[in-house]
Amino acid sequence: MKILVVRFSSLGDVILTTGVIKYLKTAYPDLTVDVLTYTHFSGVFFKNPYINKVLQIDKKSGFRKYLNFIQKNINDYDHIFDLHSKLSSIILKFFTSAGYHKYKKDSLKRRLFVKYGKFGGSLQEHVIQRYFKSFQKVFDMDTPSDEDLRPVIYPNNLYENLSGTVTVHPFASKKTKEWPFFTELIDELVKRGEKVNIIGDNFFEYNHANVNNFSGKTDLQEMFDIIKQSRSLITTDSGPMHVGIAGETPVVAIFGPTTKEFGFYPVFSNCSVLEIDGLYCRPCHVHGSDRCPEKHFRCMKEISVGMVLEKFDLYKG
Repeated sequence: MKILVVRFSSLGDVILTTGVIKYLKTAYPDLTVDVLTYTHFSGVFFKNPYINKVLQIDKKSGFRKYLNFIQKNINDYDHIFDLHSKLSSIILKFFTSAGYHKYKKDSLKRRLFVKYGKFGGSLQEHVIQRYFKSFQKVFDMDTPSDEDLRPVIYPNNLYENLSGTVTVHPFASKKTKEWPFFTELIDELVKRGEKVNIIGDNFFEYNHANVNNFSGKTDLQEMFDIIKQSRSLITTDSGPMHVGIAGETPVVAIFGPTTKEFGFYPVFSNCSVLEIDGLYCRPCHVHGSDRCPEKHFRCMKEISVGMVLEKFDLYKG
């Protein structure tokens, strides 16, 4: 049997497909698994032994080019598993005779939870389990544990001498998801004698002999390698958080406007979520926003450097 797994973006969501694919391929070793994603995220599947082929298309491709791509490439699958559930993935079912299976996204429930606090319990099921349920429609498998579905990456060993370092990722897709005290945290880590790596798409101003400032300088594979080699990762709710999970690097994740109920939190072993429980305004947005709606930003400002270090000390080895 030959199947296609579809997830175009974003980094964390694409990474989370890998554990499900690994579990499926282990149960059905003769299965051929291809994936379809945006070119920018194709590196997630680099050297992945459970995947036959990575189909990739540029996010900026026009609709006509995308349709041509579909007609040329999506024509010999027995089943398509849509783990994105957006228009560009849903239309695949109209261009193939393959069985089409879509994961339950629960977008409306998430919005209602933000606005009215409804459905919190049902939403807290991790997205990897929701991904997995899409495959249970075709494959006879018992529901695995979350740990069984832990994502995987295969870095390229591009850096040397990073073993034992602590990696910090201070950025996020939205400003309200960025903790404002990363500079002070790095100060404290340096005082302790830790060697620190700073990563991120943007540049983070920090200079010290014990700090490798990789911010704004690495591509996807380089970032994977830095995190994989690190002793610990301290990060926002962001794509690199999921990289740490997949690389089995101990993770301390700082959550502000987003919460566990959205199903994307680090549920796996050697991972911690640091958040202010019981705050009346959390969550304030499904994906975070650029400004605090309440104008106090308590969800982040009330998380101290000491609180982060306390979590970090659980995994410092």
